[in-house]
Amino acid sequence: MKSLFILLPLLFAAPAASAAIPAEAAVTRTAPDKKETKTVTFKTTMHCENCVKKVTENISFMRGVKDLKVSLDENTVTITYDPSRTNEDLLAAAIHKLGYETEKVEPDKA
Repeated sequence: MKSLFILLPLLFAAPAASAAIPAEAAVTRTAPDKKETKTVTFKTTMHCENCVKKVTENISFMRGVKDLKVSLDENTVTITYDPSRTNEDLLAAAIHKLGYETEKVEPDKA
């Protein structure tokens, strides 16, 4: 019961504290910019569903990877990524580290 009497003034003081912020300070807030993304497609040497699973599980959780599409029929991995957090060379190296050769596919050839 004693803690209730201690917490009540704090709860009622919080709205008053936020009201003390000048109006011009609230105006300076801006919505975060939508981050730019890039997409790259690699031709790979995958040959089975286990290959697809291996690539998906390892590459999709890399820093900066926003989306990943793996096609066994076309032997391709298409990755949408944040260029401020990763790049094509790091993504290709990660796929190569899993045991697959990679070759970048130009957008008009995809």
